[in-house]
Amino acid sequence: MGFKYTNKNNVSMPLAVWLMHDDYDYDKRTNVISATSLLKPLRALILSHQNKGLDKTVDIMDLVSSRMGSAIHAIAEKAWSNRGNITKALQALQVSNLDDKLVINPDKVEEGQIPVYIEQRHEKEIKNYIISGKYDLVVDGTVSDYKSTSVWSYIFDSNALKYTQQASIYKWLAPDRITDNAVHIQYIFTDWSAAQAARDPSYPQTRVITKEYPIWSVEQTEHFITEKLDLLTNYLDTPQEGLPECNKEELWESDTVYKYYKNPAKMSRATKNYDSLDEANLRLANDGGVGTVATVRGEVKACRYCEVSEICTQAQNLIQQGRLVL
Repeated sequence: MGFKYTNKNNVSMPLAVWLMHDDYDYDKRTNVISATSLLKPLRALILSHQNKGLDKTVDIMDLVSSRMGSAIHAIAEKAWSNRGNITKALQALQVSNLDDKLVINPDKVEEGQIPVYIEQRHEKEIKNYIISGKYDLVVDGTVSDYKSTSVWSYIFDSNALKYTQQASIYKWLAPDRITDNAVHIQYIFTDWSAAQAARDPSYPQTRVITKEYPIWSVEQTEHFITEKLDLLTNYLDTPQEGLPECNKEELWESDTVYKYYKNPAKMSRATKNYDSLDEANLRLANDGGVGTVATVRGEVKACRYCEVSEICTQAQNLIQQGRLVL
């Protein structure tokens, strides 16, 4: 799948050149599925395989978050290749007995050494597919993943399951290197506010923070992978109208709101919003039936980041309903 780029926001040449830089190690083998692709909704995964020659139109402004994330990963990888940098970090942490024990990307680990693996890709064949994954960092058996993201993603923990699934696939691919049963997500917040942290103790108190998430057993992970691949194989030749649609969670769909207006002549602001139609209708009845209830379906956001949204009939229907803006 390729890309066609636009510049709707008149981005300058220096920024455009930076945004167009992409050093991801793409694999052209047709039966390779990356760990992150395996986590996509089934419909998106199938459509991607059915339309490998599709060119997706991308505005270069939409690449900002991805390129910032890539820059952070590149710095993190380079930091571990500098022994002096590691020494200074250990001194800041007041850890003095590890410097000579840490070995970077070793082929063999000697007794007493602590292995550190950085940006290593592993792959495994299963059911005629090759599952491929590259972790960010593994230190002494514990896998870490750097995530540059919003504070609210951390507060609402909206990606908790994906973090578990992704790390579990990494462990399934490299169980000899990843031995811990938890992944450490290294959060780097892109919108952190010192003022908000001072006002609200429940808000992250620092701009970077580490949080631990569980990793599945290798057996559970293989069951998850096998089940997903079986579904992919079964639906691979199915026309789009016969494919399962993405569900509410996969669409990142906000909740439907039922807006009650006591005076139908004044619809600029609802008297009250309700989570259920029954509650809204009960209020309408209690007020003598003189008002009105308007149903506002939830907004969909995930399709904006999906590489097959331009050809997906579900996405097109959501656009027609006014629930999706690409």
